[in-house]
Amino acid sequence: MSFEQDYDDETTALYRKSAGKVLAFLINMGCDQGLAEEITNDAFLGARRRWSYVRTLDEPQGYIFNIVRNERSKRQKGHDRRAKDLHPDPANILRAVDEDPAQNIADRAAVRQALQQLPPSQREAVTWRDVVGLSEAATARLMGVSEGSVKRYTSEGRQRLRLLLAEFRPRRGGDSR
Repeated sequence: MSFEQDYDDETTALYRKSAGKVLAFLINMGCDQGLAEEITNDAFLGARRRWSYVRTLDEPQGYIFNIVRNERSKRQKGHDRRAKDLHPDPANILRAVDEDPAQNIADRAAVRQALQQLPPSQREAVTWRDVVGLSEAATARLMGVSEGSVKRYTSEGRQRLRLLLAEFRPRRGGDSR
């Protein structure tokens, strides 16, 4: 087997392990599904081009997330500007097997809406920590801040989310239309 084939196999394994988390991060940071998928795929292609370097890193997933974070900040404003007059497609949310798929969708939409109301640093910290599942140290490296800042942003973000989602909960059960 050649180095190229080994690299392809390793990159594919990382994609299978991490692509869902990358996509979830982007969507929770405000990207629409199409842009999030495009950035995710481009990030893994970029990592594959530099795989001889990326494979030597302690956290290759961190390298992917750095690409994703940078690409999101570069592309999001232009994407929003081009799409502002278009009507967005309905949210394409993967449905878990559940007794009430409509409620599951409503819950996810409420969480996304609440995340969008957080300040950017809190939203990013909560997303890295709770959606993607990164450690405080990895989150600090990606955000370019200290671990203490990550703890504070995460704590404040979670507290704010609890308050925002508490406003949503009473409406859940009371509306029987």
